[in-house]
Amino acid sequence: MTLDELKQDLSTRLGKKVLRIFTRDGEACQELSDLYIPSPAGFGGILEVQDKIRYTWELWLEAEQTWNFQAKQIEH
Repeated sequence: MTLDELKQDLSTRLGKKVLRIFTRDGEACQELSDLYIPSPAGFGGILEVQDKIRYTWELWLEAEQTWNFQAKQIEH
């Protein structure tokens, strides 16, 4: 999976077009490994959508079958 493919997937899951992906530390994401955490195994970081609205997000594999997604808007 590429970062562009991840943006498309996250856009579908969030219901809003994802414009940019950042690491948990707020740095611009360069590659998927920047977003991976080993325990619990999954991905996460910060998403930016229109009007510079940002969300924290997590995507994790449950029971080795289903990818679960959670996002929460970051208050300004």
